[in-house]
Amino acid sequence: MSSTVTLGQVARFAQVRRPSVSNWRRRHPDFPEPIGGSPGQPLFDSDEVARWLDQRPVPAQREGGLPPTTYGDIFRASMNRGGGIDGSGLDPDTFADLALELIALRKVHKRPLPTDRAALADLCVRAEAAHADLVGLLTHLASPGQPALSMLENVERLVAELGPAGAAEELLSAAGRRGWSGSPVETPAEICHLVVRLANELLGGVTNLAVGDLAAGPGQLLTTMLAAGSPREIRCAEVDLAMAKWLRLRLFCHGHGGVTFCADGQETVYFSGSDVILVDPPFQPGEQEHHEEHPLSWASRVVEGLSDEGIGFAVVPEWTLTRTAASRRLPVTWVREQLVRRGCVRAIIQLPRHIHRFITGTDLVLLVLAPDEGDTSRDVVVCDADQIRSRSGASWIEQTVRLVCGSRESREAEPCAAIPVPELLGRRSLLPSHLLAPEVAPEDQLVETVRARESAMATFKMGTDDAIATLERIAVTTRPQGVAYRTIGELLRGRQLIRLPGHRIPEADLGRSGQRVLGREELLGELPVGERRIDVLALGQYAAAGITEPGDVVVMAGSQLRVMVDESGGSVLLTPVQGLRIPGYVKHSSLYRDEPQLAWIGPHALAALLGAARNAARTGQRVRSVTLHQLEIPVLAAAEYGHLDQTSMMLNELAEHARNKATALDLVRQRIAAGVADGAMSLRFKPNTSNTSI
Repeated sequence: MSSTVTLGQVARFAQVRRPSVSNWRRRHPDFPEPIGGSPGQPLFDSDEVARWLDQRPVPAQREGGLPPTTYGDIFRASMNRGGGIDGSGLDPDTFADLALELIALRKVHKRPLPTDRAALADLCVRAEAAHADLVGLLTHLASPGQPALSMLENVERLVAELGPAGAAEELLSAAGRRGWSGSPVETPAEICHLVVRLANELLGGVTNLAVGDLAAGPGQLLTTMLAAGSPREIRCAEVDLAMAKWLRLRLFCHGHGGVTFCADGQETVYFSGSDVILVDPPFQPGEQEHHEEHPLSWASRVVEGLSDEGIGFAVVPEWTLTRTAASRRLPVTWVREQLVRRGCVRAIIQLPRHIHRFITGTDLVLLVLAPDEGDTSRDVVVCDADQIRSRSGASWIEQTVRLVCGSRESREAEPCAAIPVPELLGRRSLLPSHLLAPEVAPEDQLVETVRARESAMATFKMGTDDAIATLERIAVTTRPQGVAYRTIGELLRGRQLIRLPGHRIPEADLGRSGQRVLGREELLGELPVGERRIDVLALGQYAAAGITEPGDVVVMAGSQLRVMVDESGGSVLLTPVQGLRIPGYVKHSSLYRDEPQLAWIGPHALAALLGAARNAARTGQRVRSVTLHQLEIPVLAAAEYGHLDQTSMMLNELAEHARNKATALDLVRQRIAAGVADGAMSLRFKPNTSNTSI
């Protein structure tokens, strides 16, 4: 049966970003027309959208080796698996309640559920002995509109297709999209998979082991762990009654009925002797460094409950590893030092930044814990997974597990190291990014400082001193009459300029070798020119991508106008950056003696006019930005263009020399500060500047 979907739902069901759907609609006239809604929130027929998406194949890199598919296939699968489930009239928490109760009842009944309300109610009464939480389904059956019956058909389909566990996860995912209150407190899936992989490597899985969770919440971390094996015993705690109900039903749907529940995870006696203990403590805004109860208190409870060969995992905020106090010892620092001193910390993994989408102001760390045996002979593995993800992308979990569980040799030249316990005691910070910061030998500090000072002196000696002479040569007079203007669009149509389009190249294809790229970041100064590059073989996949020539003018129009001259050429332009080529301009004219056309303007003159205040004032946050075609330059005589080009080029050279001098001085300052701060050298100031020794 057809239903209506919004553009946001099309993006979610097709598993693409929202702007991609807007681009489809804008660029393709055959995109389905709205059948309702409003101009700001149009509604589309889902069947028409699915048929249109059938014409759009999924790129090969997204298929992961599977048979070719289309976005229409993905759209229909997402619609069937929770996207089109009835229940829009229910609040998200009630939706989650009802979904889990129906799946649990279906699991108890082991057959399709009856569609008659009286028969379904009778079945609930008889099934209450198997699971006490099913009594809540009677309330939903008695409510107006019979929401339980309206969801029953979809639940049956999902259970038949995915099984009770898969159906429960799909429906909870649908509840999360509706605003389910369990979503913000769930452990992110990436952290769950990292914990499971580490447990498999360190313990060989959780089969026949006793597993506990001190603050289980809705159960994401626990159910992910249990999916890796069948434990001998499951113990969990959750103080929130609604969360505890979702947890019990969720575990039941996953086939774990015999679970020991306790109301408070702080009572570690219930978890004594556990082989694996997990905890992702309830997040509290702010930092409780002065409180006796803090996130590391949960890590201590994990250690207390572990068996002799057990292993624990605790997710804590970064600040718990960096907080110090000069006047008195804080509770969090005392607990941290005791955990390290007693040999209870096996690994410290700094998780990627912003991994938890609901906790925006705090980044997280995963502690791998061991029982309190007083063994300080083992090293503590510290790993910066944030740096690993920036290098490895989606495979960061596998790389992190390999480094944490591997040998010392495998960690060489990697953001991971094994540090003896004595070296961690008394540290002001145990954050891996701080511990793994490279340390420079004292003699190297001195050598680098002397080298930087000599380089700065050489820069000043080689620099030009004719800045005043150059400025004195520049003469300006009042123009007797105004000038006409031509837009870049007119010059392009008249073949006086050639437009070089920017190209869309995924960030994953960029690296540190090959042709340099010029994008938004380079023109705004956020990244140095030449840092990002693309390999020639990777560039060959983009047939339309061209390369600049020396003298091409690179422009980024829009809200932030930026212009530069590509002196050396050989650059690939990334959208929204574009280029302008001047026909007939050749930087080294002696190499092209038969050039049929002379350039009517030089690149430095064109760049200066494009970046002038006249055009810059027409772009920005508070005005309607103009495009490249709408930028304009004055119509001048060839001699004036030539004078402006020569003047701009000389001033650019002087500015570059000045920047080099400033950079050289700043490097000397940094080297001196680093050497003194590290205690590698002392500094003396000699009034006699002719003596160059330090």
